[in-house]
Amino acid sequence: MADIQEMADKTQEYNEYIREHVANVKKAWKEMQVKCKDEPMVWDDWTFYHINESINQHDVSKYSTEEFTQYRNNFHPCADENADKEAFESAWRHHYQNNTHHWEYWQNDDGTFKAEYPNIDGACIPRLCGYAEMVCDWTAMSYKFGGTALSYYEKHKDKLRIAPDDVEFVERFLRKMAEPAQEAI
Repeated sequence: MADIQEMADKTQEYNEYIREHVANVKKAWKEMQVKCKDEPMVWDDWTFYHINESINQHDVSKYSTEEFTQYRNNFHPCADENADKEAFESAWRHHYQNNTHHWEYWQNDDGTFKAEYPNIDGACIPRLCGYAEMVCDWTAMSYKFGGTALSYYEKHKDKLRIAPDDVEFVERFLRKMAEPAQEAI
């Protein structure tokens, strides 16, 4: 079993990773507000409010008992810990089933797509709000690991199941986010 100091260090490493990722998602959202300012998803007050609230709650489930230890063990293990792939898969399933910024969230068991989701205040938020946050999430990952959200999408699009009616929207946002910034962010 890992000693207490090593466990504390690994837990701190994982917390720092989450904090950095969430800060990068917020940075990507600000970038999206500039690069996609002509899109209703950005200038419509109601939609903006709901995307902004989702961004402010981004990945909060990673602190849940269903995810935190399993993710930490998988990505920041102590020297004597063995990765528990089954526990991690369960945590990953919990994560995408509870976070609208993952394309998997929008899949029904029968292969159809959910159209909207109820928000905390009871309003039903359209799928496109989740997809906008997904683009911010992918952009945040590109800040950390290189490339662009568009290059990630191009590499994986055969495996992604985005609602057919929304593919053009997602691709348009990805292209805009891949463009050089014209204004200070």
